[in-house]
Amino acid sequence: MPGNVLCSPPRLNDSVVCLYLARFLQETEADPQSAGLAIAVVGGDGELIAFGAHAGCPALPRQLAQRKAWSALRFRRATAQLAQEVAAGTLKLEIFHDPRLLAMPGGAPVVAQGRAIAGVGISGLPPEQDAALAERFVKWLI
Repeated sequence: MPGNVLCSPPRLNDSVVCLYLARFLQETEADPQSAGLAIAVVGGDGELIAFGAHAGCPALPRQLAQRKAWSALRFRRATAQLAQEVAAGTLKLEIFHDPRLLAMPGGAPVVAQGRAIAGVGISGLPPEQDAALAERFVKWLI
């Protein structure tokens, strides 16, 4: 039928994301103010594309980074904003019945052509620093 066009959404190149993530980990680990973090990138369907952490990063931030990436993708906005919405009572995550959702700064969506095509999550540092580094990594991807 005319007017019906099947389009595939833009996607990230997984191998490029992995290379960027490795470079990002090296760069941030060399900086004493950002050492100790974990970073996760999930694709458009929520699948884990890339994950890494500094040697000194404990288990909890490693898990939280993945949940932040998932949450940013699913809500198509930064998890810092989700945290504000939850604190204000305008968003109640429990209604979604998804234990992976997390309203904690450090997650950012990757948006291309108006669509959230991935999510980035960083954890292990103070919340504001996690959020700033997540936004910085997103800029590397777009």
